[in-house]
Order: sequence, then C-alpha cells, then structure tokens
Amino acid sequence: MSNLTIPSMVELDVAVSDAQCAAEMAAGGAAMASEWAEASGIGEDDAREAISAAIRAHVAAESTQRARSIDEAWQFAAAAWAAAETALDADGRVVGAIAEALAS
Repeated sequence: MSNLTIPSMVELDVAVSDAQCAAEMAAGGAAMASEWAEASGIGEDDAREAISAAIRAHVAAESTQRARSIDEAWQFAAAAWAAAETALDADGRVVGAIAEALAS
C-alpha cells in the first residue's frame, strides 16, 4: 500500500488504532477473568476462552498493520472487535458464576 493518499493513510491509521483498542480491551477482560477464576476456583473454562479470544484480537490487530488494502484493514479491525466481544462475554460469565456461587 505504498501509493496511499493522505486521506487513505489516515483511514489506515484509524483502522490500526481501532484494532489495537479492541486488542487492549480483550487483554484487560482476559486478565480480569483469569485473575478472578484463579482466585475463586470458579469459571476456569470461561477464563481460558477469554484468554484465547484476547490472543485472536491481538493477532487481528497486528494483521491490520500489514493489510494490503483499507478494506482488508477494516476486516482485521472487525475481527479484533469480534474477538474482544468474546473475551468480555467470557469475563462476564466468570463474574456471573462467582456471584452465583456467593449467593448460594
């Protein structure tokens, strides 16, 4: 993508930043899920799912930087957000399982 115009370069930067934000959110959710699951002994499977999703988000964010087109960059960014959503959902399930255990 060496023949990019300035608006295209800006759009590429936005896609990269967007994907990096998703990867950071996924990593945060995975870290919290892992910490809570380890401390409580509850929700380990969901914590592993959050970690796996965070890795996928990170890989997608890195791929965004090597995209061959703006469209491909946005596809990688969307994949990063999908993985981040999975990580955050899994984190929520860990929290829910712990809350349920405490309420019993």
